[in-house]
Amino acid sequence: MQHDRIPAVSSVPGRHSRRNRDLPRRAADLLVDQLIAVGVDTVFGLPGAAVAPIYDALMDRPQVRMVTVKHEANAVFAAAGYAQTTGRLGVALVTSGPGALNAMNGLACAFSDGLPVLLLAGEAARDGFGRGAVQEGSVYALNLVGMAAKVSKLAFEVPEAAALPSMLRRAVGVAMTGKRGPVFVSLPLNVLGVAIPAPAVVFSATSESGLSQAPIEQALRALSGAGRKVLLAGAGTRFGHGPALLREVAERLQCPVMTTPKAKGVFPESHPLSLGVFGMGGHPSTTAYLEAGVETILVVGSSLNEVATDGWSPLLKGGRTLIHVDVDAARVGRVYETDLAIVAPAEIFFAQLLQLAPQAAAMSPCRILYDRDPQEVPDGVGPGIGAPRALWELQQVLPPDTIYTTDSGTNLFFAIHYLKIDHPDAFVCLMGLGSMGTAIGTAIGAQVGNPERSVVAVLGDGGLAMTAGELLTAAAYELPIVVAVLNNGGLGMVEYGQAAVYGRTPRFETAPMSVTDLARAVGCDGTTIDGPNQVAAVLKARRVRPMVLDVHLDPRATIPGNRRVDKVKKSARVAELN
Repeated sequence: MQHDRIPAVSSVPGRHSRRNRDLPRRAADLLVDQLIAVGVDTVFGLPGAAVAPIYDALMDRPQVRMVTVKHEANAVFAAAGYAQTTGRLGVALVTSGPGALNAMNGLACAFSDGLPVLLLAGEAARDGFGRGAVQEGSVYALNLVGMAAKVSKLAFEVPEAAALPSMLRRAVGVAMTGKRGPVFVSLPLNVLGVAIPAPAVVFSATSESGLSQAPIEQALRALSGAGRKVLLAGAGTRFGHGPALLREVAERLQCPVMTTPKAKGVFPESHPLSLGVFGMGGHPSTTAYLEAGVETILVVGSSLNEVATDGWSPLLKGGRTLIHVDVDAARVGRVYETDLAIVAPAEIFFAQLLQLAPQAAAMSPCRILYDRDPQEVPDGVGPGIGAPRALWELQQVLPPDTIYTTDSGTNLFFAIHYLKIDHPDAFVCLMGLGSMGTAIGTAIGAQVGNPERSVVAVLGDGGLAMTAGELLTAAAYELPIVVAVLNNGGLGMVEYGQAAVYGRTPRFETAPMSVTDLARAVGCDGTTIDGPNQVAAVLKARRVRPMVLDVHLDPRATIPGNRRVDKVKKSARVAELN
């Protein structure tokens, strides 16, 4: 759905422009110009005194859209959603002190998920460092750069205006190359206001390298030998030509493919070689295939963490040949004993493998199996609608390239399991850290970056309570996102886990909260869905504005099985015994 309702800022530059008044160029002006030079067209942020010069500079650059969110963490979530669905650098701009602190959760999520985000954080003027300046975050106070260094690829403070061009160039390069990830840049107020000439700076954010032929040949021999094989694709295959090359490799070798939950969609789930998702919330078809015996497993672009492996399942290793390819050497062989370790970007590995791979004979098509049929509507169901049915109805109406963003909680497991995704950029879940309250922010970023496509945020009522203010952001910019709130009246994932481990649980209610009334109060359309066959009618009549669906779930709904509850049970019992 096309929209063009996102202005750069609320004011249009005219005779008050610094350019028109022939005023000297500040570091803030240079910063904005250099962001434009590397293709940045959107900045997500929340203003404050420490970043006032940058906001002023943006008023002279109408080609940059400024999207003002309601909480700094959501500025980073939006930048992350933009980055994942466009493949470009996402930029967030926040003020000093509490602004930067609020953004840390988003920064940690982008770091855990390997998303290229540039977080520009204001800072008090340097002459106030150590003297109790308002909202100071310097090394003498909170040491925000030190905090950010733990959850980013690179974190630094720009000490003087002359250093800004080269340091910004380095920040962009680090974010966009190798294993992608966020960079934190602290910008003291006095640095931003200094007048400086524009230096000749050439930005380069590409990195290409070749592999020696021996490990490629060894991998190909294992994949071409006798016995069954499977390819596990992680989120590291998502960017660039990775998804297209992944599909070509699978078809050339006739190798079935399963993805990690975070990589859902990098291989089309309607493809005859797709087994679906392996890991938490995954499909029985993947575990059944592994249980039947596999000679060679090729893992590409995954750290093989707890989520990706369904609690470090032994099915991924047990007398088989395991080949692990990842851009980060520290992740290869860390979890499972690896027979062949290759440190390389996914697309380079795939490209070189294809140069040698012969065409294999066609195999029987695979089929994704589900815990239950999502179309099923049991007779005599109680109030509400099953989550599988609700998600199925969404996909019957919306275009095939719709982007779905998800939150942490039971909604995530339903989305991983029951949504069918065929596009590599159409499923966004910040699972590395597992923060609640991410879905609406990432949906805003995805919609801004992809104005021609439909975007759906899938979340629970608990996640909505954390981030409801961003409904106002979506309404203010007339973003036509669909917000599907899978409403079970409480913190369902926590209650489920408590009951499974201890046999009882407190009731963590979200009531009293009328999701429909809340949506309407902030300028969105809001509708209650309390049974099957209602979603289609509502979506067909929606307007170019946010639509919030308050989906009342059948109280008997259960999430797709996973091994995490078993791990929690085991850990909790050990703790009790100790």
